[in-house]
Amino acid sequence: MNTISTPLKHSGLGIASTVIAVFAGLAMLAVFVYAGYIGMNEPGGQLSETDPRAMMIGFGVIAALAVLALGAILGIAGLFVGERKRVFAWVGLVLNALPIVGGIALIILGLAMS
Repeated sequence: MNTISTPLKHSGLGIASTVIAVFAGLAMLAVFVYAGYIGMNEPGGQLSETDPRAMMIGFGVIAALAVLALGAILGIAGLFVGERKRVFAWVGLVLNALPIVGGIALIILGLAMS
């Protein structure tokens, strides 16, 4: 008996996770570029803690990390969807996890230096 197997489709959750990783990663990069630009133009190279620009930078980093966490959750969920390819779920999970781990490492480094 011949059975024709249809090729597996990609996981929609995995694709969403990968797209979120790309856009949130670019948003985080833009926040860091903006912070560097502001730091270069500020006397002494540091912003005041009460400066609205510093608050905006902090909010941008926290928002990007929250979106990356959502993308990582979607990537994990995409790994467990039955009868689907898991390539995009793995790619999305890795791309979402790297900036999260890097962001946490930067926060720890900043706290250690202060």
